[in-house]
Amino acid sequence: MQASPILIRAATWVLSAGPGPTDILIESGRIAAIGRELTPPAGVRVIDARDRLVAPGLVNAHWHSPMQLSAGTSDRMNHKVFMWENQVDTANRSQEEIYLSAVVGCLQMLKSGTTAVIDHFPEQGFGLEDVATVVKAFEDCGMRAVVALRIFDGEYSDIVPPPERVTAQLRSALATANTLKPRPMPESLDLVRAAIASFDRRAGRIRVFPAPSNPVRCSDAMLVACEEMAERLDTGVHCHLLETRTQAELARRAYGRSLVEHMEAIGAFSARWSCAHCNWLSAAEIAIMGRLGAVAVLNPESNLKIGSGVPPIPALLGASVPCAIGTDGASTNDNLILHDAMQLVAILHRAQEPDRRRWVTVEDAIAMATTGGARAMREVDLGSLAPGAKADLVLYDLSAPWWVPLNDPAQQLVFGERGGSVDTVIVDGNVTVENGRAVTIDEKAVLDAARLILPAIRSRNAGVRAIAGMVAALE
Repeated sequence: MQASPILIRAATWVLSAGPGPTDILIESGRIAAIGRELTPPAGVRVIDARDRLVAPGLVNAHWHSPMQLSAGTSDRMNHKVFMWENQVDTANRSQEEIYLSAVVGCLQMLKSGTTAVIDHFPEQGFGLEDVATVVKAFEDCGMRAVVALRIFDGEYSDIVPPPERVTAQLRSALATANTLKPRPMPESLDLVRAAIASFDRRAGRIRVFPAPSNPVRCSDAMLVACEEMAERLDTGVHCHLLETRTQAELARRAYGRSLVEHMEAIGAFSARWSCAHCNWLSAAEIAIMGRLGAVAVLNPESNLKIGSGVPPIPALLGASVPCAIGTDGASTNDNLILHDAMQLVAILHRAQEPDRRRWVTVEDAIAMATTGGARAMREVDLGSLAPGAKADLVLYDLSAPWWVPLNDPAQQLVFGERGGSVDTVIVDGNVTVENGRAVTIDEKAVLDAARLILPAIRSRNAGVRAIAGMVAALE
């Protein structure tokens, strides 16, 4: 349901327009006008924006809602161990557990200035009912979202030890308790098509994409089918791409060439693809992404925590690769505060790069977290503050200590703000956070319920816990 018109009155600073006082008129989910002393239409809701900075809502371009209850569970784990331990907390969930996990994440994102997200969901085998549940979570919270349905028809060979090191006990456990067993490709594709038919464009702000888990876990036929489906149904495609060195090595052995070169050669890569991580790209692969316009979604916090790699950010920007930013799941990051990831993207390479002209700028980081994320979501009118743009925006309280004095709002947004001064959040022209409090969902009830559910999930996943322990012993 579309809200009444909103007039943001007398903002102290609008990120795209400079110092105020500036008014922003929102009608029918879009920015209708930006200027001084705008005349409000009848029935308009007025939001006093004195001592407020107005900025575009941030876009978290890679997240996993099933992991949201697992903060504080993965320190000093490498990628293989983490992937199995994560299954203990995320597999075999009820609909209530799926819903609560997604809503808890939405609350953290909205209250820290993120208005849109790509949810790579879930991981294990899923059904249409599971998709309906996560879609409802985004609807209820008022977020803009892509539900990127994670499918695969090959083995997770990148998270098991080499065959010669797999013990008989581990082999037996994988045969009986592996929650990552592939399903037949036609079954997965039919499910994605049904989900798109049922839920794509729900509420005018929720999309559904096919989302190969990782190309090295998928057949060529599945990758090509996802590209063809996206073309036919006008969606995007989302995936993990070369998060670890192991994945790059597996691709070389399997294809005799790099992964991105292979994907382009078989016709399974285009500007419709957004690719999380991109840590182990070769120069040739970076050039292909720049030429085709595929989006690299950077997740620096997650990658550093589990030691999986560092994205080649200056090289990506130098090759004109579109870049976005993600937090990844809470189990490898522990927070969904995109400001943290923006700061890290801006400074990660500076100590190793003597040429300051190649340093990532504040403007680069903000663009990645707004219009770059919008490009990954295939939302052409999202991520900017201009007449005609979709009205997803955030008001920051400039009385917070990290904003005083107000020297350079862009720098302070990236290097100083951590979501703590978010006062008002508007998504699709509707207020979702007011005076720092969520207004679309009963926050206390959700958090109280979410505190109680992990023990039951872990109990029913005892078999995969045994796999995790055996993999950890071999790492």
